[in-house]
Amino acid sequence: MLLRYSFFFVTYLSLVKGDLFSKATRTRADEKDVKNSVYDFIIVGGGTAGCVLANRLSAIPEWKILVLEAGEEENIDYDIPGVPTKDFRPILWNYRTERNAYSCLSRPGGSCEVKTGKVLGGSSVTNDMKYTRGCKKDYDSWHTNGEIGSLEWKFENLLEHFKTSEDNGDYDVLMNSHYHARGGEMHVQKFKHTDRYMEVFMGAFGEIGLRAMDINTNIAEAVVNNQFTISNNTRLSTNSAFLKPVRHRKNLTVKTGVTVTKIMIDPQEKIVEGVWYEVEKGKEQPAYAKREVILTAGAVNNVRILHLSGIGPKDELAKHNITTLINLPVGLNYQDQVSTGGLAFTMGEVATVGQPEIVEDFKTWFQNRNGPLASRGINQISAFIQLFENKVAPDVELSLEGNYVRSDKFMLTNISIHTAEETNMPLAYYNLVLVNPVLLKPKSVGKITLNKRNPKYGRPVIQANLLKDSHDLDAIVDSIDVALQLLNTNEMKRAEIKLAPIDLFPCDRLHNRDQWNCIARHYTKAMSNPIGTCRMGYNSTNAVVTFNLRVHGLERLRIMDASVMPTHVRGGIYAPTVMIAEKGAKLILKDWKENNGNSNYYSRR
Repeated sequence: MLLRYSFFFVTYLSLVKGDLFSKATRTRADEKDVKNSVYDFIIVGGGTAGCVLANRLSAIPEWKILVLEAGEEENIDYDIPGVPTKDFRPILWNYRTERNAYSCLSRPGGSCEVKTGKVLGGSSVTNDMKYTRGCKKDYDSWHTNGEIGSLEWKFENLLEHFKTSEDNGDYDVLMNSHYHARGGEMHVQKFKHTDRYMEVFMGAFGEIGLRAMDINTNIAEAVVNNQFTISNNTRLSTNSAFLKPVRHRKNLTVKTGVTVTKIMIDPQEKIVEGVWYEVEKGKEQPAYAKREVILTAGAVNNVRILHLSGIGPKDELAKHNITTLINLPVGLNYQDQVSTGGLAFTMGEVATVGQPEIVEDFKTWFQNRNGPLASRGINQISAFIQLFENKVAPDVELSLEGNYVRSDKFMLTNISIHTAEETNMPLAYYNLVLVNPVLLKPKSVGKITLNKRNPKYGRPVIQANLLKDSHDLDAIVDSIDVALQLLNTNEMKRAEIKLAPIDLFPCDRLHNRDQWNCIARHYTKAMSNPIGTCRMGYNSTNAVVTFNLRVHGLERLRIMDASVMPTHVRGGIYAPTVMIAEKGAKLILKDWKENNGNSNYYSRR
């Protein structure tokens, strides 16, 4: 069967390239180009999931793997834990949500930023590096009663896929061997560097009833000195952990700076043949897959590629004069975790940090991977809060974020929320602590569509609908009430930590709950953890992929990243995305090695 498809590729190429590959003009160079453009598997997106899959699939020597990534190589500057990468524009997809009446009202343009990684390693290069998996009930809720396939997505069946890649370096955590493991590629541990205020906040959260515990052991509430994906006090992206160690493999090809524009599909047979990609704008090149194409471009870019390929809601594609090949709800069910600005605490007397000190700290990190920059300061601390008694799971993460604001800015007037959030210094230096109440499992749902003016190259339209569901707003404001209790603790009083003087316009004349409702609506933060746009499920009415991650109605196309998650988990999306890639790799190995690519496996669905 594979020989038949290989023959088809050559025939197809001769058709699409006209007389270039006719018998009369075909050269050996042309034939070599054709041969070099054929792979067993093509991975679209060298991000968090793509790097894991490249490692696992290229471990089979006879399989030829191609990874196509729009961003460039990862730089050592991104590896310093104390340097925030979330605002490094060159390595980000700088998307924005559409304006609405529910959220982001006082953000620039009335919209929120959605910043995901555009670099080899994807968002594992730009995220906060926290290793949080979510709760058992999050994954169990993905199971559909009566659907056998979804049983594999219950938490107890997924735990092995979390542990496959984990290399936990904290022995107090590793003692719980049911949840944790050693020996994987992804080293996980706490930072050894701590400071006075980390201890103060840990103690203050303890005073209001939270215990220090491992949040990855299925508990409802805890104050957490987080574990991070680091090795030798260096950021460990999936590029560094999974891809770099195997780049020498002869069967693995990685191309950066290229953009996949369309999936090749046989319209009659509904079989995926490969992809078109651009190295330069307007100059497309083909790549062919003998076995499968795997989309790992994320919840936003997967939608763009699928829609341009004729896979998506029929009515939506018709607006762009795109012929619908498969009518699927691609782009619907968009979800992102959400928070708000406006809540911050000022420290007591904090020594001024000068440029010579910072330079020395950078030297220390580069020379021996130590010092203040080998940490993330107060950002290492989180509190997970359960707001609703019947859920037995956290609803909000109070995520602390340090920032350094010149003290003279406090002297004459309140500072704006934008100034309080603007990062000017490495994370280890701070005199202001922002408290971000992150709603972990929002109810509000949006959608993504193609750009109206320029579907191919324009930014996708993200109608996020953040805080559209009033329950989301209520949960955030309830958690702010919990955070404000910290000011009454002995720890905070002794440390002279107070509420920061922040200008809350246009909410400054309101009070109590009304004021925080207003602040959340105006200074909303999208956490840039988008999921759900290619959700998995039993039928093609409300799902894009099956529980084996194959696209409904198509052969030889799978999606393996956070976009397949039906709902959010109560944590970040980094660890779940790696888990999905690990599970996906095992599905592929089973289907192609154990079943030998049996055609019955690809029976029409």
